[in-house]
Amino acid sequence: MEGSLNRQELEKALKEVEENLRFCEENLRREIRLDLTKHILEELMGHIDDLRARRLPKDIREKVDELGLKIKILYHRAEILSSLKEKSGYYRGR
Repeated sequence: MEGSLNRQELEKALKEVEENLRFCEENLRREIRLDLTKHILEELMGHIDDLRARRLPKDIREKVDELGLKIKILYHRAEILSSLKEKSGYYRGR
């Protein structure tokens, strides 16, 4: 029973990560709130790293790895967009 509860907690945590990723994807698509988006992605990276340190079932481990890769890709995209906006003088956040 404890193992299944643990699995439920893991699945809930992964769903929360996915929800946050959707928020970040939308921000990047619209090129808004880039600093906030980068901050959220940094927190998600830390959360995924914590999950990777645990002994996880294979299917959950694969999902964690997939989300980790997606987070890294989105983070680099956010950095590039921030850099481009700063260089173009278009970035209004500063």
